[in-house]
Amino acid sequence: MNILVTGGAGFIGKYLVKYLVENGKNVSILDNFSNSDKKSISSFENKGVKVFEGDITNFDNVLNATKDQDVVIHLAAKISVIESIKNPSETFQINVDGTKNILTICKKNNVKKLIIASSAAVYGEGDKENKITEEDKINPLSPYGESKMKMEEEVIKNYSDIKTKYVILRFFNIYGIGQTSEYAGVITKFLEKIKKNQPLSISGDGTQIRDFVSIYDIICSINNAIEHNKNGIFNIASGNGITINELARLMISLSGKKLDIQNVPFKQGEIKYSQASILLAKEKLGYISKINLKEGIKKLLKN
Repeated sequence: MNILVTGGAGFIGKYLVKYLVENGKNVSILDNFSNSDKKSISSFENKGVKVFEGDITNFDNVLNATKDQDVVIHLAAKISVIESIKNPSETFQINVDGTKNILTICKKNNVKKLIIASSAAVYGEGDKENKITEEDKINPLSPYGESKMKMEEEVIKNYSDIKTKYVILRFFNIYGIGQTSEYAGVITKFLEKIKKNQPLSISGDGTQIRDFVSIYDIICSINNAIEHNKNGIFNIASGNGITINELARLMISLSGKKLDIQNVPFKQGEIKYSQASILLAKEKLGYISKINLKEGIKKLLKN
């Protein structure tokens, strides 16, 4: 099976490419290396991974990379909420226009399947008591979330009536070793503070709820999506919510250190409640979240 991974040199991309190669797939990467180092994937090239240096907004770059591919896994994106507020046009250009480019050319090159990385940000504000399902209303709070919503709309509009299959995966809060500081989630930021013996900074009062999912579960969900033979949209998370206060206390406790917690002003565009129902992904994709948050954090602290 020939698989192209856009954004294959990024955080998720490197884990995914490693997994696919180890499982006997012929893998190619399309990346412009704007947020990654080409040297970081040199080991993949030594294992036969073909690397296309190019941009998803460039027609010829995408046309060249998608030739003879069976599956395209589209990870390339601008993913910073704060950056999207500062520069929404760039976020829309890459996340929406870049995806349109991918869709048009994949049709042209007869790619059999597209797997699209979306985000929980499309939902906007959740509910303290209820887990978000795929049927819930879409109401993004940030330009980033809006760009992912529009990206999904383009996929559905272009691919609902043709043979090419699509799977959209709405990732919740991903954590794992190797997250860049630019796009790091709160777990990675807390980890850095713990290693430096510094107080942990919490945005707002810390009662906001998040659903954290290990990078290893993310990779399993993508693999499940490759095998899935129907169109669909799925939440990918752990299915368990935790407040940021609870997370901070858990990480400090597991570190064995005595560190303070500081509260800073609530960030613009930040969601208060976000926890997922993963029942649909479990039923249709066979997805199971295997990495317990406590065990996942222990591994991070040991690294």
